[in-house]
Amino acid sequence: MQPDPDSNGYICAKASNAPAESVGLSRSDELLGGTLPPEFLQVPALPPSAGNDISFSRVAGADRHLESLPMEEVPAPTRTSRSSWSELSVARPLTIALLMVTAAVIVFAHRVDAFTYPQFYAEDGTRWFTAAYNLGPLQALDAASAGSLQVVSRLGAVLAAPFGLTNQPLVYNLCGLLVQLAPVFYFLSSRFETVVPKFWLRMVLSLVYLLMPDNELNVTITLAPVHLIILATLVVLASQPNRWYWKVFDASTVLLCGLSGPFVFILFPITALWYLVRRRRFTLVLLGVLAVTLAVQLYVSRVSPRADVNPGGGLGNLLLILSDRIILPGIFGEPGHRNVYLAEQTHETVYAGLICLAALAVVAYSATRAPWELRLFGLTSAGIAVAGLLSPLVSFTGNQWLIMATSDAAGRYFFMARLAWLVTLIWALSRLPSAWMRRTAWVAGGLAFASGFATWGYTPFANYDWPREARAIQTAAPGTKLTLPINPGGPWAVEITVK
Repeated sequence: MQPDPDSNGYICAKASNAPAESVGLSRSDELLGGTLPPEFLQVPALPPSAGNDISFSRVAGADRHLESLPMEEVPAPTRTSRSSWSELSVARPLTIALLMVTAAVIVFAHRVDAFTYPQFYAEDGTRWFTAAYNLGPLQALDAASAGSLQVVSRLGAVLAAPFGLTNQPLVYNLCGLLVQLAPVFYFLSSRFETVVPKFWLRMVLSLVYLLMPDNELNVTITLAPVHLIILATLVVLASQPNRWYWKVFDASTVLLCGLSGPFVFILFPITALWYLVRRRRFTLVLLGVLAVTLAVQLYVSRVSPRADVNPGGGLGNLLLILSDRIILPGIFGEPGHRNVYLAEQTHETVYAGLICLAALAVVAYSATRAPWELRLFGLTSAGIAVAGLLSPLVSFTGNQWLIMATSDAAGRYFFMARLAWLVTLIWALSRLPSAWMRRTAWVAGGLAFASGFATWGYTPFANYDWPREARAIQTAAPGTKLTLPINPGGPWAVEITVK
């Protein structure tokens, strides 16, 4: 018998409080508490089992097991509200739009100067703008940087070209803002209704993503690939797309991600593993797209290799990086080395080791019990962090691990890991056996994360007065070579030959 899924993959079936195996689902598809949640089954709410408050559902592949149900347990499909949130009088598109405006305000509030007097930051000016000006925006698209193509960052220059020299940094920042907000839009959309059915929980997790601070990653087109890999991972793990526009969006996202930095080397095996777990036909399409981009990036890494820098090392540095850059910052909602950290403290290595052991217990438990979506999201973030440790590019001199262990440098390597760690911890706490334990954990965790709001506002960039620098370019004689300083200062500058 073939079930009749709705446009977002819902399958209507009779709810049961029996364990997952009794209705034909494998143990790996069992949900929190060992029962099928009403959000998945699209039936009136059932009494909660085991008192768990949070459920991360996994319904992909349920259609393969549905035929094991007796015929009388599969009534005719009916279309019901997709989530409790849709019972509100506000239409879903308007609700999402209002939430996205709120998300934009949150990002804007981190650094108002990014839009009131926008400046180039690092590679924004040194590489993307300089190459676009000297070579042409389209001609610079296939130029390699740090051993890989960086198409999404160079697209900022293409989109900014029609708006004149004065507005270049603003358009770059707006592009960075859109990429930064894209994971929130996707996660709140219908694509994740079957993965995380509760809309309020998707809002909370989106808020965690928006509030997780990192000065380096805020609205810069240079580090837009870090937000793009989060979006691409969500695309791979989302429910099967049934609309043509979602299929186009998904394929375009993984294509752009695969051509923007070295992340395809991690996302490709993750996608292959996801196909082995769920056997979805569209996952093969995404895998094919990633295979093409993988071949391209392999070729680019051969002809334009990345700078080889000695990472340094040391067990003590590793423990401090894990504790001070991932575990503690994730819990306390800060970028690291601000208020709660162990580096340069008495017995720092001992305490860092104990914290890592405690976190390892949570991760090990989640690796065997958590939904596959959460496991693979965490595995992707771990792959990025490990790659950053094996081949860091923080400074051309000194011990790279020591620099990362004792400062907030290279946050790009650890942002997704912090996010995955906190979500994993939230899931693990939802498995506590009694309600009072869970409520106590929520209150304590919420207060700990809120303590990071002290680092809410990022230090404004130095104002190099880009409009004045743009006028210098416009008024200089053709052939004049200009060097214009940009943030973060030092050797960073725009170096162009005036046309």
